[in-house]
Amino acid sequence: MKTLVAYLSDYRDRNDYFLSMMPVGAVSIAAALEERGFDVTLANYSKDGVRSAAARIQAMKPDAVGLSVYTHNRTDSLRLAVAIKKRLPKTLIIAGGPHASFLGEEILRRVKAIDYVVRGEGELAFIRLLERGAKKAPSAERIIPGERIKDLDALPFPARFGGAMHGIDPNEQFKYIITSRGCPHRCAFCCSPQLWGRTTAFRSAESIVDEIAHCVAKYGIIYFSIRDDNFTQRRDRVLKFSRLLRERRLYVMWNCQSRVDTLDEEMLVEMKRAGLEHIQLGVESGSERILKMYDKQTTIGDIEKASAAVRRAGAYLSFYLMAGMENERAADIKKTVELIRRTLPGDGIVSPVALYPGTALYESVRERGDIDDTLWFRSREPGVFLRGDAEVGRWVRTLANELGAIRERSWYREKDFREHRRVTGEDCWVTDILEGDYHLDEGSFGRALELYKTAARRHPRNPWPFLRMGKAHFMSENYEDAERDFASVIDLVPNYYGGRLKRAESLLALGRRDESRACAEAAARLNPYDFRIRNLRKLFK
Repeated sequence: MKTLVAYLSDYRDRNDYFLSMMPVGAVSIAAALEERGFDVTLANYSKDGVRSAAARIQAMKPDAVGLSVYTHNRTDSLRLAVAIKKRLPKTLIIAGGPHASFLGEEILRRVKAIDYVVRGEGELAFIRLLERGAKKAPSAERIIPGERIKDLDALPFPARFGGAMHGIDPNEQFKYIITSRGCPHRCAFCCSPQLWGRTTAFRSAESIVDEIAHCVAKYGIIYFSIRDDNFTQRRDRVLKFSRLLRERRLYVMWNCQSRVDTLDEEMLVEMKRAGLEHIQLGVESGSERILKMYDKQTTIGDIEKASAAVRRAGAYLSFYLMAGMENERAADIKKTVELIRRTLPGDGIVSPVALYPGTALYESVRERGDIDDTLWFRSREPGVFLRGDAEVGRWVRTLANELGAIRERSWYREKDFREHRRVTGEDCWVTDILEGDYHLDEGSFGRALELYKTAARRHPRNPWPFLRMGKAHFMSENYEDAERDFASVIDLVPNYYGGRLKRAESLLALGRRDESRACAEAAARLNPYDFRIRNLRKLFK
């Protein structure tokens, strides 16, 4: 059965890096279907729009289409379903994703083009639906409950997908990894408690490291982003993951998300020694009163303790913050500003409190009659916020401005790096890279090169020191050494397009145009999506 797994962002978000990215869960479903023998195409139509996507799908003539429906992309996704059914009336259309999971009945009632809704985890439900040669069933049977998958290691990881792809840059798509599903907590603004039932399934540390090794070898990816709600939920797994990365000499940098009450200094030290560069903490507010309203079950003390541990270890610290909770006042925002000034995050994301189906906050607003499920079909807005007053917008800007204003104090300097070495050890290569970057930004090329060379001497199989040495040499117009450094990167990670791009630029600066052209062509074969490569190739026409 020819099957298409597709995603389409709201057209207004087509240039938003994150909202236009294919969800990892959809890629996982495609990989699972492919493993079971289905002919699967994976397509991200965010750049195409509804009309162009529908035309492409008509030409493909799939037997079944799975659409990933989130709140922010619901309108164009449902329009696409209608357009597909109009062109291909016999094609089975299946909707999944968080928005479809919680509003399945309403979607099926209003959008006749959709044949089934898969609620929750999609891999097994999708496979069983297609294996039985499903045709449109009676209404009562058209919502398929996704079975909780306890052994996530049994699933092929997303980067194993080897079928046809459209609109997907593997170098970007596969650097995003999810290693667990679920969360035991009950934050009022999050749908996870209803989606997963407050239980968590985990991939093993070995499985995660195998995925990273696969991505390094096949795609040359050397930076990863772990997108679990709370990667640090199981301490022993994090420690084992960090140990395995080091044992297998997988020299990658990575970031992750964490709650503030599941971090400790020992864990952070091991994570950083294994490549952790950046960690995002779910802080939300600096007001104890608001944290209780969110049902976060964390305290200001927890936030301060976690932030201090991150800064001591020397990973970059980022906060997720919100403004506009019910009955939130200026005094609460002032407390959040004061928290920012005390804890010194390097950056952060500030959002107004939004309503999403399946969250406790949404249910409470719906129960009192202020909202109902028809809203999502009456409004084309990607999101709906709890409060619409102008004051919330001012608060969001205040917090964002404060994050920028403290940057002179929050970014690490020489005295900080000395503390990082004391905590994580003199041989922590990530510290060498980050301190070198600090000096490079300050224009101290000599000191930056000393640090990068130290990391290269201690870890000769690590591409990061050579990549940074090449950058420093290029910036100081030492193109010969830059070319040699980038050649070393290629030797270490042959499928990393960035090494070839930078070597091509160095060769061009040296006047070696033929070699530069060949290197640029090799980079383009590895990554035809990078605009820098396209621009470089234009110089040879």
